[in-house]
Amino acid sequence: MSIETFDLVIPLFKLRWNTRAVLEGLTKHYQPRTIHIITPTPEAAPLRTQVTHWQTAPIVVHEEEPFFSPVGLSKESICAELDLGESLYTPGWFYQQLLKLGAYEGIPDLSEWYLVWDSDLLPVATWPIFQTVEGATKHAFALLQSNQTGNAKIVDTWANWIRSVLQVEAIIDPAGTFIPHHMWFKRSHLQAMAQRVQAYYGSTEPWLQLMMRSANEFGTYGEYWIYSSWVAATAPDDLAFHPYEAYGATTERFFDDGTGLFSAALKQAQAATDEPFSPSYETVSAFIQQAYGTDLLPSSLSFESSPRHLKKDEKNMHIEESRSRWNPRSVATAST
Repeated sequence: MSIETFDLVIPLFKLRWNTRAVLEGLTKHYQPRTIHIITPTPEAAPLRTQVTHWQTAPIVVHEEEPFFSPVGLSKESICAELDLGESLYTPGWFYQQLLKLGAYEGIPDLSEWYLVWDSDLLPVATWPIFQTVEGATKHAFALLQSNQTGNAKIVDTWANWIRSVLQVEAIIDPAGTFIPHHMWFKRSHLQAMAQRVQAYYGSTEPWLQLMMRSANEFGTYGEYWIYSSWVAATAPDDLAFHPYEAYGATTERFFDDGTGLFSAALKQAQAATDEPFSPSYETVSAFIQQAYGTDLLPSSLSFESSPRHLKKDEKNMHIEESRSRWNPRSVATAST
């Protein structure tokens, strides 16, 4: 059970086949006060309709375009700061990071500590998000991504942003990265970090615009590593996490936009014919239990929806992808 009242924040680009299962799973395991979902306007109305039939904590759907209107900004005005030319990254990719870091700007009554969760991360044999250490409550996340693989050039760029803009060292772990696809954020730490961004640019302009502008200077940034490095340097007692070997060692990540191996097997097991396909957490959990049998259950599953995961160079494939039984590329290689 939850030992503290808190809110969940989830940026959601598109309502997908796994959305219901993720939201119901988070409710079952963590009992948030409210789940705030921030989504593009076309997704908002159908989502509001569908969630009424799901077994979740109260859900508030926010449209992402005017989300920052309480501070006089819009998605358009923030994204107008970006001028990268040819780039792997879209304005929307950077903007969803700002929705996480700046959620308190658009949701005035948000809890002081709020938990951000990526919309494709399904909790399975999951981790506790609260720890009690010497009578004090710690807000814990889990390291879910090994640092043994990935694009070293991008990692170096993120670290350079942290050292240059925040003027702190990028936090390093021996086994895992600080890109865990979920994280506790504390509003007061975010506000102090925003002031540091303004100080770097010597500007009183809104920090959200300056963050977007920083991508022009550095090429990219990474919200989870930014925040965890800032807290590690300025308020280390407020950074608590489970080591990679505790939960990251069993997590799996793979492409499945509703046409992948996992969803296909689930549909077959359920003889599912209804469209749209939107299984409950109870249904998905029961399928996982059956599929893994006596094998160790994963701590979590990440259902990647971007086709780039099917084209990624082998050397840049994350360990959590390459080891997954649901990775279509691994299965295809094994069968040839």
